[in-house]
Amino acid sequence: MMIKLLNTISFKIAIIFSICTVILLISMGFMIHHLVTQHFSMQDRAQLEGKIQLIQHILKQDNINPDQLNTYLTDALVGHHNLVVQIERPIGHIIFQSAPQYINKDQLKKPVLDSFWFNWENQHKIYHGLVYEQHDGNTTTPPIQIIVGIDTSEHLHFLHDFRDQLLYIGLAGTTFIMFFGWLAAWRGLRPIKKMAQVAEGISAQHLSERLEIHHIPLELQPLAIAFNDMLDRLKAALAKLSDFSSDLAHEIRTPLNNLMTQTQVCVSRPRQINDYKEVLFSNLEELEHLSRMISDMLFLAKTEHGLHITQRQQIHLEHEIQTLIDFYDAVAAEKEITFQHIGTATVHANPSLLRRALSNLFSNAIKYGQAQSVIETQCERLNKKTIFSITNKGPELSQEQLSRLFDRFYRTDASRQRMEDGTGLGLAITKSILDLHGASIKVTSCDGEITFTITFE
Repeated sequence: MMIKLLNTISFKIAIIFSICTVILLISMGFMIHHLVTQHFSMQDRAQLEGKIQLIQHILKQDNINPDQLNTYLTDALVGHHNLVVQIERPIGHIIFQSAPQYINKDQLKKPVLDSFWFNWENQHKIYHGLVYEQHDGNTTTPPIQIIVGIDTSEHLHFLHDFRDQLLYIGLAGTTFIMFFGWLAAWRGLRPIKKMAQVAEGISAQHLSERLEIHHIPLELQPLAIAFNDMLDRLKAALAKLSDFSSDLAHEIRTPLNNLMTQTQVCVSRPRQINDYKEVLFSNLEELEHLSRMISDMLFLAKTEHGLHITQRQQIHLEHEIQTLIDFYDAVAAEKEITFQHIGTATVHANPSLLRRALSNLFSNAIKYGQAQSVIETQCERLNKKTIFSITNKGPELSQEQLSRLFDRFYRTDASRQRMEDGTGLGLAITKSILDLHGASIKVTSCDGEITFTITFE
């Protein structure tokens, strides 16, 4: 259980957030502690400098005897029990001392980072003080040394308590921040749990549930949108797979029914040898149709699993088109269809595969083109791309029909009757071949004309 907790995103976010908070609080604590210490230092210095000025003023008075001087200085220290004063005039001769022990200047310690403070310890008390020396250069005026110090025990006690309070407040704040950070992360990641629940309910029969985008945090909206798009693609793919299975069953059932029916009729009673030959020839046609269908499906399976194109070369597209026109001219003449081609261009492709892709387009145009019409082909070089198009007269197709025209076994007639010879895989094979070459194909239907356009990069 503990290992699972440590591996949760919310816990990791809370830990990182807490570490950042601790670093911030420690930095703030050091800064506040430094500012408070500096404030006390400046306050103490101002107080000590004031006392030095007062002592200097008293010492400047004339006609003052040592007893009066001692009285004046003692009165000046009333209310300042934490202050100590030592005056030497001349230096080495003490005329006033409030400290119980003599303060030797040579024993005073000066902090490395402080330019004016002196530190010393007396009766387990730590003092900060200033040393003032005056040499007037006048032989009649003896030199003066004034040492003024302040007991910092109260300051140190206050700073110690202040540091402890900052520590306790920081620990309590970090604990609360860690908890609320974990809670916020846990609540923020709840949509992911919703995604998991939706994913658990997904099956081939249940693909309709979607995530609510508007109630998801902005950071997770791209993931939710991608998740919904994935479900849409799966639903469309399963629908195509279902249609493919139905179409495949229909396409295979038709020739198999023909084979069974003709064979059953043939063996129902004795017949002449010529009758058997006719049945065998008819069965052979159906078997060839099944063989072509299986061969085309195997080719499509190879293209979907990464078929590599070899023997690519520069091909003059107009030559290939003219060859196909000559090949299909006799078939087109039966429907009084003629061809018209304009333009020249070259492509880098495999000749046999390209010829097969274009042949399927020509065959499709002739099968479904109107009688006594013209099939127009065109190729050109535009913006470093080679574009080929083939247009034939035919019934206008809906947008739904156009979107499924390259699906396997898809036929635009709802009855699915095999009116023309073919496997129903021609356009699917064409698209697969063009995908292998990095080309694209699209189809449009407008004003009784159907146009297939291929773009070679």
